[in-house]
Amino acid sequence: MAAFAAIVSFAACSKSKDLQDSSLTKDKTDLSSSRDSTKSAATVESYPNEVRASGSNFIWRINNVDQGSTSSLATALNNVIGTGNREVHILIGGTLGQQINLQPGLTLRCHNVSFKKGHTGNGFFRDGSGGIKIYDMILDNSTAGMGIRTSRASDIYIENVRIYGGGIGIRIDSHPSRPYEDGRWVKNIHIQDCRFENGSSHGLETYGVDGFKGYGIVARNMGECGVLLNKTINGTLGTVNAYRCSNGGGYAGLRLANDCSNVTTSMLIAEECGRGYFVLTGTNNCRLDNARITNGTGIGVWLENVVNCSVLAGCTNDGVAVTGSGSYANVSTNGCP
Repeated sequence: MAAFAAIVSFAACSKSKDLQDSSLTKDKTDLSSSRDSTKSAATVESYPNEVRASGSNFIWRINNVDQGSTSSLATALNNVIGTGNREVHILIGGTLGQQINLQPGLTLRCHNVSFKKGHTGNGFFRDGSGGIKIYDMILDNSTAGMGIRTSRASDIYIENVRIYGGGIGIRIDSHPSRPYEDGRWVKNIHIQDCRFENGSSHGLETYGVDGFKGYGIVARNMGECGVLLNKTINGTLGTVNAYRCSNGGGYAGLRLANDCSNVTTSMLIAEECGRGYFVLTGTNNCRLDNARITNGTGIGVWLENVVNCSVLAGCTNDGVAVTGSGSYANVSTNGCP
């Protein structure tokens, strides 16, 4: 994908616009109806470790044995997760009255059920060792706080998670309060096909990550960045698709800051964001292969005093500013066809 994007012509960029316009229009108006359900169920099937509904209660099952029943979905989830090292299937959605504590060696398969966070803390949280996988979750994060946060946890894989509202959608960091300090890193983080919408802060944020992959990231109407990478090295992003992220503000569809290094992004689509692609503060050797940045309220491509950072192709009608050794932006500034 990266190699392809690097040689895309402006005509191809026009084709990309045509393909994207219909999805952008739909994205602005058509939200999944599952968001509105406070209790939704997956197809009924029995798993060794699961949470399912029984009338108005929730049953948790471990090693093929039902362990108990509770009226609190959060209690059932935390009980079935236990100390981790198991695969858990969540077959029923509902309101979470407290934080869900992720544990090492946990695989959480949510079967596209919908959760609504009914408290102001983090929805799902881990501070410690990792080896955690999360699949197929819908989270209404309309209260304050983050949707998913992990600290000091390496080996994190999150796929097909949709988070609506709240503050930061997903934050991955190397320390809960001091990820910026030397020597603090988490490794092997993979975020795949995730969507963030109507939050007051960033969609996806990292801080202190060595070895990052992110593909198919969509952010809509976020108060700050669509994607923000801080102190993230040796990373690969596929497509970041951002609409009205930090509109009128100083953040961007995609922002790299605080000593990022060796991060390659295949494609950035940023429409009506504050800035499009914003790279600054000690960042070096980062490359964006192709950009389509339109109708923003700030600079479209801004590489601010960075080293060997580049944009290889694309277009913007929002201007370009580049400073720093070996840095350049080979984009059309006459608007996107």
